[in-house]
Amino acid sequence: MKACLRSASTLALLLGLAATGSAAAQEAVTLEEIVVTAQKRAQNLQEVPVAVSAVSADTLQSRGITETSDLMGAMPSLQVTTPYGRTQPNFSLRGISVANEFSASTASPVGVYVDEVYQSFRASHGQQLYDLDRVEVLRGPQGTLYGRNTTGGAVSFFTKRPSLQGDEGHLTLGYGNYDTKTAEGAVEATLAPDKLGIRLAGTIAKGDGWLYNPVQKRDIGTTNSAAGRATLRWQPSDALDVTVKLFAARDNPVAATPYAQGQLGGGKDALGYSRFDPQPLLGGRKLGENEVAADQGGNYFSSSRGGSLTVNYDISDALSLTSITGYDTGKYRNAPFDCDGSPNDLCSIRYYSSSKNFNQDMRLTYEGDRLHVIGGAYYGQDQVYTHNQPDFFGVLRPLLLGAGLPGSYGNPAVATPDSIGIVPAFAVNPSLKPGDAGFCAPVTINPKGFLDARSLLALLADIAANNDSGGGFGGAISAACRTAGAPPFAPILGDQYFTVKRPSKAIYGDVSIDLTDDLKLAVGLRYTWDKVKYLNGHTALLDLAGKNIIASTIPYSYPYNGSLPAVNQTEGANRLTGRANLSYDFTDEVMGYVNYSRGYRSGSFNGLAYQGLNQVYYIHPEKVDAYETGLKTRLFDRRVQLNLSGFYYDYANHQVTQIIGATAFTRSANGRLYGGEAELTVQAADDLRLDATLGLLNTKYKGNRIDPTNPASPTINVNGNPFPNAPKTTFSGGFDWDVASFGPGDLKLRGDTSYMGKYYFDPFKDYGQSPCDKPAPGSNVLQAGPAIACGNPSYWLFNARLTYDTPDWSVALWGKNLTNKYYYNYGLNISIFGLDYLNRGMPRTYGVEFTARF
Repeated sequence: MKACLRSASTLALLLGLAATGSAAAQEAVTLEEIVVTAQKRAQNLQEVPVAVSAVSADTLQSRGITETSDLMGAMPSLQVTTPYGRTQPNFSLRGISVANEFSASTASPVGVYVDEVYQSFRASHGQQLYDLDRVEVLRGPQGTLYGRNTTGGAVSFFTKRPSLQGDEGHLTLGYGNYDTKTAEGAVEATLAPDKLGIRLAGTIAKGDGWLYNPVQKRDIGTTNSAAGRATLRWQPSDALDVTVKLFAARDNPVAATPYAQGQLGGGKDALGYSRFDPQPLLGGRKLGENEVAADQGGNYFSSSRGGSLTVNYDISDALSLTSITGYDTGKYRNAPFDCDGSPNDLCSIRYYSSSKNFNQDMRLTYEGDRLHVIGGAYYGQDQVYTHNQPDFFGVLRPLLLGAGLPGSYGNPAVATPDSIGIVPAFAVNPSLKPGDAGFCAPVTINPKGFLDARSLLALLADIAANNDSGGGFGGAISAACRTAGAPPFAPILGDQYFTVKRPSKAIYGDVSIDLTDDLKLAVGLRYTWDKVKYLNGHTALLDLAGKNIIASTIPYSYPYNGSLPAVNQTEGANRLTGRANLSYDFTDEVMGYVNYSRGYRSGSFNGLAYQGLNQVYYIHPEKVDAYETGLKTRLFDRRVQLNLSGFYYDYANHQVTQIIGATAFTRSANGRLYGGEAELTVQAADDLRLDATLGLLNTKYKGNRIDPTNPASPTINVNGNPFPNAPKTTFSGGFDWDVASFGPGDLKLRGDTSYMGKYYFDPFKDYGQSPCDKPAPGSNVLQAGPAIACGNPSYWLFNARLTYDTPDWSVALWGKNLTNKYYYNYGLNISIFGLDYLNRGMPRTYGVEFTARF
């Protein structure tokens, strides 16, 4: 509440400054007009009756927005997190996001577009943020003109294309802390005036890591990226405009290891390690803030390449045809990935994914005096091939081999009905207690199973006894199971393969009519035919030596039967989405609107599940019914721009992730959200412009039926909990000040701050723990550590940029996170390993840039 009051006070102060500046102005500098294509036709931003924000190329440069996370402070209700690296951002708009999902095959509910081409592969969403014309962000479902996977909204990047009006170019060289070197530039040549032109653009960055790993004795979290783009534009006549674009990008940094925090006493994980304890490898010194001691860790490699063809043809003065064709491929490799953040080989995974994506959108646009019509058809198909290698409890491997077990041995804890062969007697006779005769005696429940569950129970009991200061109980269980003959528990090493293929086709239409000079009505509908295919799914488990397959879990066979066919499943869903919008121009500078829209996110399969076929199930599509009202204004002779919006969403089948044991389960839950937003820009004086955004949000899961026997249903009651990545308050504020003019140029200062309110990383809030850092009543085990169960604390970030700008060159000093705020931006509960997986936000960075224009 205090943050809300501070934010509201700031908005009031800026309005007051605007009024003062307006009264004193002689030859007033007014706010620039921004043209957007949010509704698939060129419009002034202030005339678009929906919640849309736009950032121009000049603003991107003046604010130093060079990666997707920088967009958070530029518009309301936008949050950007990442499970792996800067090229795989998770966008959240008004609390709708991919949440804590981390599979490369999962589609984001916030659609990402580059030059109107849909980008389905999340691993490459952050690879084209250079030489941009503008960025548009539409908040709210966009199911009519954009289609599926836009329940939260759409983020559209528009690259610069040749102007056909001469030659020009620029080159920017930069140097920052962590020995980070950057270069970004573009050159444009007009081959035939008004007819043919080409633009080449590229960027490259390389730098040392901001983290140090004393186990591997190297910097991690490095910078290592490169991208290039070539755009050819041909305009043989006033009626025909053709743009061809080719691009390629690559990012290959050494991965920043997670800041894992143990859930057991003293911040220890399942093996008793805590990053807060003195480290023997550091001579008894504790780890610093910029240090993570991890035995595993490799590179976050991602790449993308492709092209697009955009054709605009004016059939007549009123009718035009637009065709947008895009094809791209992507690769993603994260191997090995350390998911425990410790010197012990407790949790590591190797991820490999590749994608192929095709999109074709064809539309007709009619522009009459009072009637505007858009009608079109869409076809798209994306395919993601995945090969993952889970490697859990690897620390046991050298111990067991050293104890004389053969490399062919295997007893991994893959606890599904198919794999469980033997359980202890008390599992079928709850009256038995530790110390009772036969407490852990073997009971065979599945002769074809390979797992002796007593092995896992004995291991976990040993860990509990080691970490439980009370002692006794865990040791009694372990002794009983070992006496009953439980064999050693072996690591889990698997090979998982599957392909997700999603063909989609749709037809759509949108009609806008001026009922009067001031009253406008827009109605749109879209019908989509979707299929989701889970193809060639198979998972094998390897022996202790990691050389031979001992069993397969998808499909199940033990002993291993390689002749079994892979698993293939197909589901389809047809959906009708649309919108109805009524807007009214109260004056030339004040417009109000009410809007209803429906959006949906396509269904998916629980692809990351590897333990059994029963875990490969279909999750039904999301659906959002959104109601919104807003006001767009320009006041004080166009020196103040204030946009307001309020909204209510009814949300069905929100897709989220729950980790049980060592497996990820995609769940779906119903809920509702409501909130309000404000965007303010003030030309307070001819040399001073102020801006601020405010987002208020309330989210809640409700109406869910909890059925623990159904793997597709949440096993924890989430009713009443907030959505993940949904802070109640977000705020940003900044200024652009032309400090002075001297010599050939101007000295300019940009300063801004952003506030992110407290939010939760997953839908389970405090996991029933009260207080949040203590076990639930009646239990002595934490379901989640404090960093997850207590929520991510609110935080402020501050940035600044000082630029001396001339027509031919400029030099800038910049800094981000100037106070060096320590904060997390992503979290995951991995209770089987007794830890919270956390990604830290970037520490303070700063540098200098020099730009030459020619």
